[in-house]
Amino acid sequence: MNNRERVVEILDLIDDGEIEQVKDLITSDGSLLEIVTPFGTWLHVSARAGELEMIKFLVELGMDLNINEGIPKSAPIAHAASEGELSIVQYLLEQGAQLDVSDPGRNPLFSAIYGGHLDVVQYLVHNGVDLTVKYTGANMKNMDAYHFALERGQLEIADYLKQKMIEIGAEVEENDPPHEGEDEDVILAQMVKHFGPVKNSIGELIPGSKVAVTIHIIPSCKEHPFTTLFTTGMSDEPMGYSMEEEAFKYAELLLKLPSDWPVEQDAMDDPAHFWPIEWLRMVAHIPHLYDGGLDEGVILPNGEPPQPFAPNTKLSCVMSCRPYESELDSIPTRRGDVNVFTLIPIYEEERMLALEKGHEYLLKRMREHGISDVLDIHRKNVGL
Repeated sequence: MNNRERVVEILDLIDDGEIEQVKDLITSDGSLLEIVTPFGTWLHVSARAGELEMIKFLVELGMDLNINEGIPKSAPIAHAASEGELSIVQYLLEQGAQLDVSDPGRNPLFSAIYGGHLDVVQYLVHNGVDLTVKYTGANMKNMDAYHFALERGQLEIADYLKQKMIEIGAEVEENDPPHEGEDEDVILAQMVKHFGPVKNSIGELIPGSKVAVTIHIIPSCKEHPFTTLFTTGMSDEPMGYSMEEEAFKYAELLLKLPSDWPVEQDAMDDPAHFWPIEWLRMVAHIPHLYDGGLDEGVILPNGEPPQPFAPNTKLSCVMSCRPYESELDSIPTRRGDVNVFTLIPIYEEERMLALEKGHEYLLKRMREHGISDVLDIHRKNVGL
């Protein structure tokens, strides 16, 4: 068995919780300790997997607690903080792990905020992590932990950090946040208010587009039993000017997935899982690539004639609609009102029905059959 095969074997064993087998392999071949995988050292891998027993074993063998590896390139404590593994964060700190705040990607407090883990945030603050350090880079300007929590839509964490900063006499800037993107914060706050905290975000630049669009993912919860995807960045530039309303037109997009729809990074290689995210991103860029616009009732086909989005469904078009949540219909920002459109995948026959009788008629037919705005790849085709 070559090294690559052994790495894959150990990764699988850690993922499956077969820690005793991993211990046996490493004990029999000490050179395995020196391997650095794309995910980092075995400490990094174990931290993300939540395997405290494996962490203790590796620490006893003398592995470096503070080596920066993995994605992002940071120490194991930051990876554990990102996953909300409080017991591992505690153990690593007790064993001498450093709270490295030299870079936001290495800062375990930022990692905990990114993952939305209030308990880890509280533990790190209690143990002296620097609340006041600010970062400036490609995606942030003079940003501290409090404003990072606001940007991520982690309002409970932001409130906690604000109180702690006040307690230590640190300045808390409220009226003029120390980063660009105030309008984006407003949109994030509205979405978080309705659907819950953001768990993950996916950003990507498309050559030729005037905007950089980020897709945010909010997991399902008891009140909202579906996964919410929404964009920010689409409204950084207007889609055009409305002579009727005498105002520039801005928009962001919303799409709802079933609660069990895979949205983890490792599921993105499967087109059957990835296509809703890809279409959300593509539709967000279309007005800025082709100087067009997007409005209620616009239908975009997957080719002509439309082809199914994936082998496991016959849905082949997307239709933009006003959101079911009327409070999200229009979000006031400094630039102007941002219209939010929900993307609803539809069948080709439904597209023809909407073209003939209007999109409101199609929505009425869907409601009559109990069809919601949450994606259902096997739902009834009301155009037949």
